[in-house]
Amino acid sequence: MKKPLCLLSSLVLILFFSACANLAQQKELIVNENLPTIDELKHISNINSAAFEWKSFYNEDIEGFYLYRGGANDLTLSLVATIKDKYKTHFVDTKLEPDTKYYYAMKSFNKEGHISKEGVVVELKTMSRPVALPFVQAISSLPLKIKLIWRPHPDLRVSSYVIERAKNGGEFKHLAEVKNRLSAEYIDDNLNANESFEYRIFAKTFEGIYSESSQIISSSTKPLPPQVQNLLASTSLAFRIRLTWDDLNFKDFAYYKIYAKTNLFSFVNIAKTQSPSYEDVINEAGVSREYKVSVVDKDGLESLMSHTIKGQTLEAPKAPSIVSSTFTGSSVQLSWVDNDDRALRYEVKRYGGSDVEFKDINQKFFEDTSIVLGQEYSYEVVSIDEFGIRSLPSKKVYISK
Repeated sequence: MKKPLCLLSSLVLILFFSACANLAQQKELIVNENLPTIDELKHISNINSAAFEWKSFYNEDIEGFYLYRGGANDLTLSLVATIKDKYKTHFVDTKLEPDTKYYYAMKSFNKEGHISKEGVVVELKTMSRPVALPFVQAISSLPLKIKLIWRPHPDLRVSSYVIERAKNGGEFKHLAEVKNRLSAEYIDDNLNANESFEYRIFAKTFEGIYSESSQIISSSTKPLPPQVQNLLASTSLAFRIRLTWDDLNFKDFAYYKIYAKTNLFSFVNIAKTQSPSYEDVINEAGVSREYKVSVVDKDGLESLMSHTIKGQTLEAPKAPSIVSSTFTGSSVQLSWVDNDDRALRYEVKRYGGSDVEFKDINQKFFEDTSIVLGQEYSYEVVSIDEFGIRSLPSKKVYISK
C-alpha cells in the first residue's frame, strides 16, 4: 500500500505546484495563512457536471471561494469559478466531458484578494454517455413515407431520441426529436416515391447529452406504379374514340386513370377503369382529342403519365354533288352523285315559299311535284351514312319559272 500512497502524494504535490504557477501567471496573489483552508471537498458527478459541497465558514473574514480544475491530460489547475458569497457551501461545475477524469481544489479569498493556503485536491470521473441504441430498423416500401422503429433505451437517464437523416451519402442533418424514453417509432412522411435516405438515431439524456450513434440504416419509399405502354386511339369509330393499351401484371394495381385534353392548355381526368381499354363517347363527327393514361395502385400512388395519343371520331360523309336540275313545267327533277361510298340515304331541302325537307330518299334522284308556278326555289342534298352521320349539304341549285 505504500507505493500507491506515495504516487498519490506526488500527484497532489504536482497539482499544487501547477496550480500555484498558473495562479501566479494570472495575477500576483498573496497567500494569507490566516484564511481558512478547504481541507474537505465532497463531490458527486454526473455525465457532464460535478457538484461540490464544503463546510461553512460563516464566521470567517472572507469574501468567497475560488474553484480550480485540471484534467487527466493537463495537470495544471486553472481557475474555473469565483464564488462571491461566503455563505455558499455548494457549487455545480457544468459542461464537462463524459467519461473523463478531473482534479479539483478550492481556496478561500478575502476582500483584499488574498487567498488561503492549498487545501485538498480531489479526483473524480464523470459518468459515461449512454451506449448506442441496441436495435434500430427502417421499414421500406411504404407510400411516400419511411417508418423507423427501435427498442427503448434501458438507461433511465434517457429522455428523448434525436433522429438525423442524410441523402445519397451526404451530410447528416437533424430531422426530429421524439420525446419520452419509452417511445419507439418515428414516421418520416411527405416524401417522394422511390426516394432513399440514411438514418441514425441518438438517445438524449435529461442533461442534453447524446449517446453514441446507432448503426446507420438505409431505407426507400415505395416506387410509383409502372407506366402504361402502347397506348392507341381509334380514328374511325362513329361518335366515340376507343383507347387501348397493354394490360399490367402488377400486384398492387387498383385502376387506370384516363386524361383528356378538353381545352388548349391542360389535361383533365375524365374517367377511371380497371380494364385496359376505354371508350370516350363524344356524339360528334370528326372531333379529335388528345389522351394520356396513368396507373394508380392500392395505396393511391399514381404512375407517370403515358405518352400522348390523339384519337378522332369518324368524319362525316362527303357532301354529294347535284349533277342535274330540271324544271318540267309542273315539277322539279334533281339527280346527284356521291363523293364517297358511305351514303345510304339522302335528304333534300327546298328553300323558297315555305321551306320543306324531304327525308328518307333511297335513290340518287328526286322529283318535287309540290311546287307553285312562278315561285323561285333552291335545293340542296345531304348524304346520311349507316350511323346517321350527316354530310355537309351539296352546293345549292336554283330553279326559277
